[in-house]
Amino acid sequence: MKKVLGGNDAVSQAVSVCDVEVISAYPITPQTSIIEKIADLIYTKQMNAQFIKVESEHSAMAACIGASIAGSRTFTATSSQGLLLMHEVLHWASGARLPIVLANANRAIAPGWNIWAEATDSLSQRDTGWIQLYAANSQEVFDFIIMSFAVAERSLFPAMVCLDGFLLTHTKEAVEILGNDDAKPLLAKINRDTLDPKNPKAYGALAFPKDYYAIKKQQHLDMLKVFDIFDNVALEFKNITNRYHKAVDVYPTHISDYSIVALGTLSQTARLAVDNLRKEGVDVNLVKINMFRPFPKKQLQELLSNKKLIVVFDRDISHGKGGIVKDEIAGGLDLCNVVGFVGGLGGDTITESDIVSCFLDAKNSQIKGLFL
Repeated sequence: MKKVLGGNDAVSQAVSVCDVEVISAYPITPQTSIIEKIADLIYTKQMNAQFIKVESEHSAMAACIGASIAGSRTFTATSSQGLLLMHEVLHWASGARLPIVLANANRAIAPGWNIWAEATDSLSQRDTGWIQLYAANSQEVFDFIIMSFAVAERSLFPAMVCLDGFLLTHTKEAVEILGNDDAKPLLAKINRDTLDPKNPKAYGALAFPKDYYAIKKQQHLDMLKVFDIFDNVALEFKNITNRYHKAVDVYPTHISDYSIVALGTLSQTARLAVDNLRKEGVDVNLVKINMFRPFPKKQLQELLSNKKLIVVFDRDISHGKGGIVKDEIAGGLDLCNVVGFVGGLGGDTITESDIVSCFLDAKNSQIKGLFL
């Protein structure tokens, strides 16, 4: 069944079919309507879950950690400064191997105070041990939320689904939705280590250096297993919906001389730019990153290692370094033919013409540009 949904509506609709038992969240623009809708679904008994009201995002994540340790399927949502306030407890969630799912409405970080789209908030959390998925449209938002519960619970890592503020959270489009029964085969509850009053144990205890090293090494090695888990979930999801989401998508063909790389809604604009460039005879494709953590190194190597030039567009910035995605591509794949452009910060407009112009500048003049 199709419904016309905004990105935030798609999040709440997806959460409502996942048998989520505990939600805790604190309102922040542009995420607020996600938790307002979920609260309404619980109040009208369309959703059987507990909603925990808290005084901050730090407390929201702490409540989710407590609920998840107790065995509940748990969800929260936030944005920008709220995600930064969660930063400390994001580590506790991943370190405790809790399959919490979080929706982050990507928004610029103050100062100056700005409520519009930018991915610096979530990309700056890339090292917290959370799986990160980036949606380009409301259908992907809906699908990624459902898939995230399955991936998180099978891998025992928390997962973050990111959607650009206002560009996606507050724009509407047709979304094919699943019913609760349709999602059940993907979301069978797993047995995992949870609180048991008959078998008391400590969480977050002191770890001496050798123990700490072993814990973090194993956490990293287990995170690498997420690739196979994600692939299995993606195939199961395809069997249910006939929609197939890979960690990295390519458009329109794998074979090309040049590639443009982007994530989130920026990839939708880049897709139009690729169409325009190909009409002019430029052999270029789009490499769209859906899963940023764990970093899909093998998939990107297969798609990018033999290109004449790779141009990465970032709606984010690491001050003193440049675009975060560009840096991950160049450094993570050990490539020297990568040019990056930063643009659209704080919701500033990027058009397909901007992307075409920057790409051609890089291709024809070898400009090592930073800003659009």
